Amino acid sequence: MPRRGHRIGPPACPPELQHYETRYSIRLKADKLTRLHRQLARDDPAVASHLQRRIREPARFAAMMAGRTKYTSDTPCGHCGSTTRTVYGAACWTCQTTKRPLQRDSRGKVSAWPAALRSRDGWLALCEQRKRERSGQRDTCTFGPFTASSTPTGKLSIQAPALGVSVPDASTLSFDQLNKLVRLYPEFLELLEWAGWV
Repeated sequence: MPRRGHRIGPPACPPELQHYETRYSIRLKADKLTRLHRQLARDDPAVASHLQRRIREPARFAAMMAGRTKYTSDTPCGHCGSTTRTVYGAACWTCQTTKRPLQRDSRGKVSAWPAALRSRDGWLALCEQRKRERSGQRDTCTFGPFTASSTPTGKLSIQAPALGVSVPDASTLSFDQLNKLVRLYPEFLELLEWAGWV
């Protein structure tokens, strides 16, 4: 038994668009815009005017009619601040593309699958290396005035108190700085060979 004031049956639709509802089984709402909405709007001006009234932003309606997948909105995204939105659901384009791992072309078709960064065994080995690093495991060796320590993940720290050198992470050094140290101190080249950098 329906409650008082609620109607039974399909949702209300304008009388001039009633035949579209039954023939295509599509709701002419603006929350999700598909190719079928665009086709119907191109075929019938009544559908186009109905959708134009339902769609809040004129740029979204124009992009739908042009067949584009994104448009520039007048309201920025609350998360990233971008004004580019999808025509389909008016969601933020930037947030949507960074969330999905698939690369798509301009038509939205999947063009390339993402390459796996590492296998399961590689991932487990990396987790084990990080665990050993957190526990404090380090390899230390001395080459002349330089004392080098390496972690299981490959982080190299270099200390030379007599020379005033203290580098907690050697990956922050530029090539010119490393080259200068190698030219000044031959022991530094041995240190890099020991660490596997050469």
